[in-house]
Amino acid sequence: MTRAAALFVAATFAWSGPAAAQVTAEPLQEMQDKADVTRGDSKPADGTDLLIVPIPQSSPTLGTGLTLVGALFSNPVGEPSPWVTGIGIMRTSNGSKAAAGLHRMSLGDDKFRLVLFGGYAQINVNFYGIGPSAGERDVAIELEEKGYLAIAQGQYRIAPHLYAGVRSVFLDLNTGIHNPEPRFPELELPTIEFQTRLVTLGPSFSWDRRDNLFTPRSGELVTAAWMFSGPGLGSDFSYDKLTVAATLYRPLGDSGVIAAHASLCGVSKGGPFYDLCLYGAHGDLRGYETGRYRDRASWTAQAEYRRQLFGRFGVAAFAGIGGIAPELSALGDTKFLPAAGIGLRYQPSKQTPINLRVDFAVGRHSRALYVSLGEAF
Repeated sequence: MTRAAALFVAATFAWSGPAAAQVTAEPLQEMQDKADVTRGDSKPADGTDLLIVPIPQSSPTLGTGLTLVGALFSNPVGEPSPWVTGIGIMRTSNGSKAAAGLHRMSLGDDKFRLVLFGGYAQINVNFYGIGPSAGERDVAIELEEKGYLAIAQGQYRIAPHLYAGVRSVFLDLNTGIHNPEPRFPELELPTIEFQTRLVTLGPSFSWDRRDNLFTPRSGELVTAAWMFSGPGLGSDFSYDKLTVAATLYRPLGDSGVIAAHASLCGVSKGGPFYDLCLYGAHGDLRGYETGRYRDRASWTAQAEYRRQLFGRFGVAAFAGIGGIAPELSALGDTKFLPAAGIGLRYQPSKQTPINLRVDFAVGRHSRALYVSLGEAF
């Protein structure tokens, strides 16, 4: 597996992981974080490379499953990173399935970056309600969400390591309820949110000083997006959503790395239930079913110690805390939601420093097993 090939595998798996359970714009953040420019001394070849790879997965949201990836890598204009064009299909044990296509390219010696994404998904997911008390109950309704998602993002380098641009998201979603007579009134969804169209547009920013894309030992990565939705864009909802994430990497000895990660999410009034702040998305935090705790604001902070043992094997230990609230101004009164866990790492390719990870995490009244390619952050 080439370095470029592993780049797309990580990006596609990120799309098919727990964040995709809500069929929203959330997967782009993970794709942009992981499908970034390749760093290091190697330069991608000028030829083409075709890769077909099956990727096992496990998450508390979708169950176990398999994602099949096919990708074509090329470098027609000699950019620092390859152009990537590919497709992925997913099927999981809870009946969820999805298919998607991705194209990523850069121009002008990586001054301009473009990401295009489109896909269809039929996802079965539990809905516990909105707010911390809803997540505490072990009562949910099962939703079947069918939707088409399209995402476009362009960013331009305005300073060393700093990119700014625009992101646009289109989502056509049809939500059905498997058990339509819940025992709790707050589990009943508004009729307007059963068949909806969501269109959002807004600025996006990236600050990236990582020394390596797949296994960074030093540097920082900060991403931010402020998305707006309204009838003028053809959307059924009027609201805005702010997401910010920051990760710091520092070496600890010859074989260890400390990674610290924090995130913040805020959604104004008027946003649909599926585009609220979903606790547990993007690995924030592991140990929680994505969306079990959801509200109009959330925050997380966590740290992970990663250590190479021998050969291609390594281990990790992580812990963190966070919470949700009805709005950003009320984050000081959030109900704390801690998590901790351990993991095993294996590098399947000698040439590409990307790990297959198996993590076991424990959250508040929950536990989960994760199998995926690439680190959580």
